[in-house]
Amino acid sequence: MSAQESKTTRKAAPKKATAKQAAPKTGAQKADAASKPHLFMMLFEATAGAKTGLRMGARHAIMVFMVASEVKHATGKAAKGLQVTGWSGITLKKAGDITGQKQRFTDKALDRAAQTAAQKGASFLVYKKELKAQA
Repeated sequence: MSAQESKTTRKAAPKKATAKQAAPKTGAQKADAASKPHLFMMLFEATAGAKTGLRMGARHAIMVFMVASEVKHATGKAAKGLQVTGWSGITLKKAGDITGQKQRFTDKALDRAAQTAAQKGASFLVYKKELKAQA
């Protein structure tokens, strides 16, 4: 076939909509989908207080795994949990939904924390190495 010749193709007839495709989701169905629990992974930085068992005033990275329906609920619950256990100056650095992640973490401590949160609802992993102060 030369560059000027064109091949005619036959278009397939449009598929008929099934009942599931044709019916739009109702408000209740949308709310139900949004309220399903997700597993969130969040990285915080916080200052150790007396209850933490670490040097007071030291900044630490803390990985938090939390089950919640939305990221804003997960971050709120995580920050509250950190405050109750003696942390202050809490700053969220990163957050992501890891629901349905097929691969497990290669780091055993992270993997164990994620599995614990999936079973119990929350898990906190405090990195003992202090963060350097930033100017």
